[in-house]
Amino acid sequence: MVTRKSFLNNIKDLLMAIPVAGLPWLKNIYAKDMVSSRDLVVVKAKTITDTSIAAMVKVGLQEMGGIERFVKRGSKVIIKPNIAFNSTPDRAHTTNPFLVETVARICKNAGARVTIMDRPVHNARLCYHSSRIEEAAKRAGVNCEYMNRDRFKTVHVTQGLNLDTVDVYKEILEADCIINMPIAKHHNAAMLSLSMKNLMGVIGGNRGFYHVNLHRNIVDFNKAVKVHLTIMDGLRILTKHGPSSGGPEDIKETKTIIFGINPVMVDTYTAHYLFGIEPSSIGYLSLASHAGMGSINVNTYSVITKIV
Repeated sequence: MVTRKSFLNNIKDLLMAIPVAGLPWLKNIYAKDMVSSRDLVVVKAKTITDTSIAAMVKVGLQEMGGIERFVKRGSKVIIKPNIAFNSTPDRAHTTNPFLVETVARICKNAGARVTIMDRPVHNARLCYHSSRIEEAAKRAGVNCEYMNRDRFKTVHVTQGLNLDTVDVYKEILEADCIINMPIAKHHNAAMLSLSMKNLMGVIGGNRGFYHVNLHRNIVDFNKAVKVHLTIMDGLRILTKHGPSSGGPEDIKETKTIIFGINPVMVDTYTAHYLFGIEPSSIGYLSLASHAGMGSINVNTYSVITKIV
């Protein structure tokens, strides 16, 4: 049986071969359909430089349908990187600052009001400074906000696996668009810290409490917070001793950025292809799949890969 997705994928090459002057209306219709049917866009580079990162983001967002698909003029955009630790970017504990800067600048140029934020484990001012993300925000001309403990709001978790309610930062709940920008790294409790785990940084309360039944709680965070776009920093990944230790020998340059709508799919692809880990062995991915939040069978994904 031919599905809509397989039909679109099979017809793509033929359709794009039609001269621009011939049936442009048909090409536009199918181009929009193919963008909306893609699960993931994976962009790879030969080297990691500011120039290559900027090119990767440009290509990735274009293939996702353009920044205007997610960001409207005058809208409030929250960018959530991983700024959890007082670590410099070379240690692969925090999201690449130039990647964050590039996305923030694109959103600002699209007319959005952009704020970058996280709830770090270590002292926030030290983390924002050491990660170079505060500096990146200044270069992009956007706000970098320290979270206020009094600005969390209790929300209901629909069909929570372990939690009935969670406290979510007020600005997250009020945002028109949330862009989740985790770094892909090993985690001693969760196995991998990816996009779903990264949402712990917008949740209030005692982190120690959430580490009991951690995998179920990660799923519940993602039930409570709707992310509109995930951009996975897979440029340099921490393969061991995460989330905040390890040395140069534990870092692998995979030179990859992954774009997607569904965080379960983004994390599944990252686990499988960047770490070589079976996604079903990661508790929160298996639980999310059983909860109907996304497939963890990478063979069913519609993925477009680009090299810059």
